[in-house]
Amino acid sequence: MASFRQMENDFATLERGTARLNGIRQAIHEADSAQDLRWMFIFRYDYIEESIFCGDRYYAMIMFPEVLQLFDEHPELNENDRISYDMLIILRWMVEAVQEFPQVSREEVDKYFRLYKRRLQEGGYSLNNYYMKRSLIYMHMDRDIAILSYDKFLENPMDDMSDGKALCTDFMVEFNLYLGNEEKALALAKPILEGKLKDKVNLPHSTYHEFCQYYAQTKQFEKAVPYIEPLQKRVDGDLYHMHHIGAILSLYSRLDVEKGIRLFNRNYHLYLGSKNPWLKFYFISGAVHLFDSMVKNGMSTDLVKVPESSILTAVTEGNTKKVAEILRKEAEDLAKRFDKRNGTNDFTDWLNVLDD
Repeated sequence: MASFRQMENDFATLERGTARLNGIRQAIHEADSAQDLRWMFIFRYDYIEESIFCGDRYYAMIMFPEVLQLFDEHPELNENDRISYDMLIILRWMVEAVQEFPQVSREEVDKYFRLYKRRLQEGGYSLNNYYMKRSLIYMHMDRDIAILSYDKFLENPMDDMSDGKALCTDFMVEFNLYLGNEEKALALAKPILEGKLKDKVNLPHSTYHEFCQYYAQTKQFEKAVPYIEPLQKRVDGDLYHMHHIGAILSLYSRLDVEKGIRLFNRNYHLYLGSKNPWLKFYFISGAVHLFDSMVKNGMSTDLVKVPESSILTAVTEGNTKKVAEILRKEAEDLAKRFDKRNGTNDFTDWLNVLDD
């Protein structure tokens, strides 16, 4: 049998995403059969990392409880400094990802954050990243806690466990828009938009998206125009960025419906294939806004092209209203799940944000 190191080298050659996840899953099975604790953890780390950065994070959520159980049953893993550090990295990823899965209860969310805080403190790290992630998720749960966490984020110094200056600045842009501080957000965003602060994975498209969503929410559609094209060219066709595409669809519903239809056509298959409720909600909400505009404008579905496997296939023959109703029902179901977990109406409010 190949060594575990060779298995790791082998699956590293596979295509990112599903193929590599399948390869890592086989390696996990082999490590479990051998009861090699070190590799049982390493392969699970690899699996979560692949799902976080090259998938829709669903499989990371499935694997995460296994990692927690592994540490519960084998506390000696904490004696390995490298494994202990990598566990902290997993927690950093997961406390951000949990907001995207309403099946993770509020109690579980709080549990994960307590665990993350404890491990940061045990490792001698700043709580800067803890308060950043906590503020992000509580933006949709409890405004007061979100604001308090943001203030604590500013008070705690950045360190090696922080997301870096560029991503922290982008978060500050997002939070100031959440507070309605548009001018401050624009000032903070300037070095990102000018290319002076960079991140190879998330910027500048995350910042473009924040302004697109804010201007859609506040119905200042023309203000969003400078951000749409540079955002679209970075995210079109990317499963990881469906929420960005959804914001563009919302804007196109008021600015250029035909462009919106073409964007929808190119990306609807991503929605059908995704298991991430958060990504799906923001994409389908944008589609709802788009098709509602088509109904109001008396437009047919002649330009709409959907996969044959879609429920929409049978109703696209000119029945725009029926398509809009189907999409809205799907979006409403997702919104209710998030709002029930979060204890707010934020997702329902976003779905209805463009209603006259």
